[in-house]
Amino acid sequence: MNSSIVSIQPPKTMATVKHTAKTHIVRCRSTFWHLGSIAFLVALIAIASEPILAQDDAGVPSAAQTDTTRASCLIHNPFNIAEADAQTSALLVCQALRSRGIDVGEPVYEVPDTANVYRVGVHFLGEAVLLRVSHEVPVGTIIRERQVRLASIEEAFDAAGRLALALESEETVESTATMETLITEDLVADISLWAFGLVAAVAPGENATPAPGFLLGWHYETPRFGIFADFLFANNDNDENRFQYGTITVGGRYFLTDKAIAPWISGGASMLFGTRSNEFEQEGSGIGVFGAVGLEVLRFNRNRLAVELRLSLPFSKLSHDEYDPFFDFENGEPVVSDRYVAPISLSIAYLRDAPWLSWW
Repeated sequence: MNSSIVSIQPPKTMATVKHTAKTHIVRCRSTFWHLGSIAFLVALIAIASEPILAQDDAGVPSAAQTDTTRASCLIHNPFNIAEADAQTSALLVCQALRSRGIDVGEPVYEVPDTANVYRVGVHFLGEAVLLRVSHEVPVGTIIRERQVRLASIEEAFDAAGRLALALESEETVESTATMETLITEDLVADISLWAFGLVAAVAPGENATPAPGFLLGWHYETPRFGIFADFLFANNDNDENRFQYGTITVGGRYFLTDKAIAPWISGGASMLFGTRSNEFEQEGSGIGVFGAVGLEVLRFNRNRLAVELRLSLPFSKLSHDEYDPFFDFENGEPVVSDRYVAPISLSIAYLRDAPWLSWW
């Protein structure tokens, strides 16, 4: 008959329990020490590698730094003009800004709302072109702006540099004009001028030598039209063939072109007086008309030169009361001797901007 065998463990003594607990404590301390050593090594490696990482990133500015140190060149094309025109206009203006020391990037169509931008736009009104640049920080908040009207988009080559200069120096676009950067807009403004010139006048059909003289006048000019008033006087004191001529004229002028060198035609009314003497002296005064042709140069400048050839047509003649030599002095009847003289004058005049002569 089989019987089960039961193994009875002897009870643990207090010494055994203490030994087991001590063994577990030693193992835990060893584990914590190893974990602490590993953490210390990881922290040490991280601290040692931080300067190297910072040095590697120092040469690459962040996106935020790029936005604040360099402005964007924003293309503004509200009228959907040819992309080539919009892009080239923005390129010219932003290149001019960089030449003025302003750090601005290449033209783009989109920028963040918080960006520092120079917005370049091309606007149309009929045939006229308006080129505009504005400095905005952020987008939509205008700090400065300048604009100029162009006769054609091709004038952007000359206008771009002037816009950049005007924006950077806070001047007007008009004040930045030079002979190399003139555009049609520079001639649009009306101008008042005073004139001083030298004159040579002759009487056709007479033997008198040309009479030297001077001219004083005032002009008001637009690109194609002008009005003027002047006083001309010439005198030749030759005893044998004396000729004296003076006129006060008021007239209008039409320029055949709006370029810097422009021929013109003019006409108007005049008050004339004159004297001639050969065998006897004849003199007279009265009203008349005149016609002239000429040439004005340096029209884009405040200092100009004008050459004029003028024909004056008086409505009266020069006259002289004389006695017929075939009659006795006491009984002779006075005979009036008349002669029609139409003076021709050639003048060269210096014209100077005179805003103080403008009253409108």
